[in-house]
Amino acid sequence: MPSTPADKSAKNQETAPAKKGRKRLLLILLLLPVLLGGGAAGAWFLVPGLPEKVQALLGRTPAEETEMASTPASPGKPSFVEFPEMTLSLPNAGRPRQLRLKLAVEVMGDPALVQADLLSPRIYDSLILYLRTLRDGEMEGALAMDRLRGDLHRRLELVLGPGKVRDVLITGFVVA
Repeated sequence: MPSTPADKSAKNQETAPAKKGRKRLLLILLLLPVLLGGGAAGAWFLVPGLPEKVQALLGRTPAEETEMASTPASPGKPSFVEFPEMTLSLPNAGRPRQLRLKLAVEVMGDPALVQADLLSPRIYDSLILYLRTLRDGEMEGALAMDRLRGDLHRRLELVLGPGKVRDVLITGFVVA
């Protein structure tokens, strides 16, 4: 059967509203999750107590949450142990020079527990033996202080054991 132009226009008119209806349905189905997600996020941040209630529904208690928040490696406030000023003479090809050095050591944990170890004669012996081997050329240049800090940190790690010393800070440094 041949189709007439009137039949074709009738089919087009029937499919046009169906296409419009499908587009609206698709738009509604796509916007629905976005609107629901936005509403949920707004409620999460704006309704007081909602996060705690959700955590309770999930089976976690607030004590567990604070415990989990404190366990990551966020040390909080750093603890420092200050060394008394060290003065020693340096070998300098016949020309005597003196070094005055003051250090502060950042420690892990309670400084009262580590302070006795840090201020022991063994630590001073190790540091002074290293410092007396320094030459003038090793204390000059842009990276000299960084090398010195790294070497002092390494010495302290060798004597005390790994993980006790976090950083070495040079608070006073005079070569005369």
